[in-house]
Amino acid sequence: MGFQQRNSLFIVPLLLLLSNAQAQQHEENFGKSTPSQEQIIDLFKSGEADSEVTPGVKTRGLNIIDSGKSKPKHKPVTPAMEEKAISMEILFDYNSATLTAEAKQQLGPVGMALASDDLKGLNFRIEGHTDAIGSDQYNIDLSRQRAEAVKQFLTEQYGLAGVSIEIVGKGKNDLADKDNPTSEANRRVRIVRLGK
Repeated sequence: MGFQQRNSLFIVPLLLLLSNAQAQQHEENFGKSTPSQEQIIDLFKSGEADSEVTPGVKTRGLNIIDSGKSKPKHKPVTPAMEEKAISMEILFDYNSATLTAEAKQQLGPVGMALASDDLKGLNFRIEGHTDAIGSDQYNIDLSRQRAEAVKQFLTEQYGLAGVSIEIVGKGKNDLADKDNPTSEANRRVRIVRLGK
């Protein structure tokens, strides 16, 4: 087998893997509006993949069969969980990580959804985002503080102590409104379902 042929055999599966990874993301941007508890539950519950691939079941066009001739050398494949996220413009006072009364009201349905039995056992990440005003490090720190404020509010108000929630400060990376980097639409919180 020639060098070019071997590289082609490697590149095709890699491209398929990358295209599947990109296809497995879904984000609902609510902007300034407040989603209902049901909307959040429906989004985060859909696409759950918590079972292993069973021999004889077709998965993405592949048919895995057990011929009984050999013992598996590897653990069964667990399908990747589709990344689901909600994005909301949570209002903070300028240069502050303190939640406003309006922000707390916006987060109410989120807290109720995350505390529900429907989402029990799932893990989440809260990402804080800022606009492009200020230095990179300042925005990373501020966005992390804001994500922490959201986590603390949700945990204390909705009894989420048993829910695994990690926080990340994204700063001015991944702007929602790239055409207007100083837009308030970029000052947002994104909540991502990580799986079980």
